[in-house]
Amino acid sequence: MWEKFKQFRPKPLYPTYPPYHQGLYLEDYFCDWFHSNNIETERKYIPVSWTTCYLDKKTNGLQEVLDGLNSDDKYFTVSQFDDGILEKLPSDTIHFSAGGNAGGVPIPLICSPLPLTPKDEERDILCSFVGSATHPIRIHMYNTLALKEDCVIQLKNWSPTVEQNDFQNFINIANRSKFLLCPRGYGLNSFRLYEAFQLGCVPVVITDKFFLPWEDELDWSEFAVLICEEAINDIYEIISSVPDAYYQSMLNNSMSLYEDYFSLEGTCKQIINRT
Repeated sequence: MWEKFKQFRPKPLYPTYPPYHQGLYLEDYFCDWFHSNNIETERKYIPVSWTTCYLDKKTNGLQEVLDGLNSDDKYFTVSQFDDGILEKLPSDTIHFSAGGNAGGVPIPLICSPLPLTPKDEERDILCSFVGSATHPIRIHMYNTLALKEDCVIQLKNWSPTVEQNDFQNFINIANRSKFLLCPRGYGLNSFRLYEAFQLGCVPVVITDKFFLPWEDELDWSEFAVLICEEAINDIYEIISSVPDAYYQSMLNNSMSLYEDYFSLEGTCKQIINRT
């Protein structure tokens, strides 16, 4: 399998995103981790860098290779691409998906860790969001919270690049925030959710369709606030009414779960546990 799909693991040419990301993206990290550790699974792994193939237009011949696989075997693959996998996979294939738009088994949309550690600052901001207007839910969230004195909501058009001062502004505001708003973007998942864990904030997932990793093991209400689209108008009341003791419990839970479930290596191990 490794050699069969070799040409479909090209090095990415597209701009680095998020801007702080270094090293391998999730799909490539899993490929390298799986291969270098000689992982053995009952299902056969389809080792394709799906996102790179789509964004850099390297899919010529990919469907033909997939069609040549033994239809009697069981397979799995891992993708980060928002729109999922566009090719037809063998019938008995588990698709572990970080993007979510095409379904699949939810996994975290993550990359390399933030280069900065949280500062011990006063959490004088109830909730914040610094990011791009990539979905109507983000506009709705902005209109609901923008005038609240203890909320900081900064929204702009999406760009593949982020200036260092804009990135530092996000870090500074997050370090002062109790809750970090994690609205869905173009895809169902958001890097912001897993940045919240690293920044010492309780994540607030806001979406029209929940796509939550590891629900078979984790109770998300124990470490995150979940807001469906219909409840966005009530988001301020929901967040501000969280008791201090329960907030601290959620924060402790999110920090304790990060390495095992929401880091790159932790995600790899969780995937293998489910193949």
